[in-house]
Amino acid sequence: MKNKKSAIMVRKFDNGTRRGFTLIELLVVIAIIGVLVGLLLPAVQQAREAARRSSCVNNMKQVGLAAHNYLSAHQAFPPGMVQPDPSIGSWNNWENASAYYLLLPLMEQPGLYDKITAQLQVDSANAQVELYNLSRQPVTNLMCPSDSTDSPDSPEGDRSNYGLSTGSTIFLGGADDCTFWSSGKQYPRANGFTSRTRALQTCGNPQAGRNQDVPRGTGKQWADGYGTEKFTDGLSNTVMAGEMLAGNGAASWRGTITKAVYPRNYVRGQSALSPADRNFITEAELTTWGQTAEAATDWFGRNGSFWGWPGHGSSLINCAAPPNWQYPSGGQGTPGMPFDGYTGLFPPRSRHPGGVSVAYADASVQFLNDSIELRTWQRLGNRRDGEVISK
Repeated sequence: MKNKKSAIMVRKFDNGTRRGFTLIELLVVIAIIGVLVGLLLPAVQQAREAARRSSCVNNMKQVGLAAHNYLSAHQAFPPGMVQPDPSIGSWNNWENASAYYLLLPLMEQPGLYDKITAQLQVDSANAQVELYNLSRQPVTNLMCPSDSTDSPDSPEGDRSNYGLSTGSTIFLGGADDCTFWSSGKQYPRANGFTSRTRALQTCGNPQAGRNQDVPRGTGKQWADGYGTEKFTDGLSNTVMAGEMLAGNGAASWRGTITKAVYPRNYVRGQSALSPADRNFITEAELTTWGQTAEAATDWFGRNGSFWGWPGHGSSLINCAAPPNWQYPSGGQGTPGMPFDGYTGLFPPRSRHPGGVSVAYADASVQFLNDSIELRTWQRLGNRRDGEVISK
């Protein structure tokens, strides 16, 4: 009897035993989990990028709305450059300010606007230093969350990622229809949303372009920007602004430029472009210049660090080369140098996969693919070429 009970107990014990995973089964489970994570992770990353891109689009819409509020008040969009009034004393090129200075009160930054205005009214060596520092203060609406790199000059994130468009025109020395007043060189008329200089809007006479509503002696002097009547192709068919990438902060670098160095940084010291049509450079001409730029040994990484400076790579882009161009941006002038961007290619660039966000002059925003046809892109940058592009 005792043995029978023992047998029953053994059988119960045996029936209650739970067998563990074999090594093969464990590896299969781990593999399945790995596959699921591999499938889920890209979806999570895509969702995060979609949220960042949505935030970027909203930022650009805010810039567009600010520009339209400025238009309502002044019957013209903001010009690309503001200068101190020379009637209060001497000034140099580092005492200029970009169009974003004029938009600050309309982007919930009235205090910063007042501080910059005060420095524009001071003729001193320290004024340009203060103006530089003030014009690098963080402005959230000018920062794309997908470009998470800290500012080139400080870890505080005071970068800028949006540049107003000067159009498909390439600013060049040589024979053309507009003389730049301070250098005697000639440049083509600007055809974009805004202009780098007053002279490019007034063709030779710097005072003719002064905003007559601003009396001399107030410390501010700027040209009237373009009114809606200048956008003969329509506001919805003209690029207002595009994205930019912030550089790595290098003030100067001697050495071969590689794809690891650009597109974030700009090449400088390149020869001037000489396209057959300065409003519409061809793909072949772009490739020739771009391949030369790839062999450059001098590049610059201060772009995107100074939204207050009225230059390409700081507060301006142009639409001559396509978005996220495969070759380096830059030219004879680069961000942080005097007269930067007068002879160069400064297409929009972003960290969004496959393209860039652009704002149009009607304050709408669209994501454009990198594969956009070159001439279509150039015509979108040109406010008066006579071709209405179907977007």
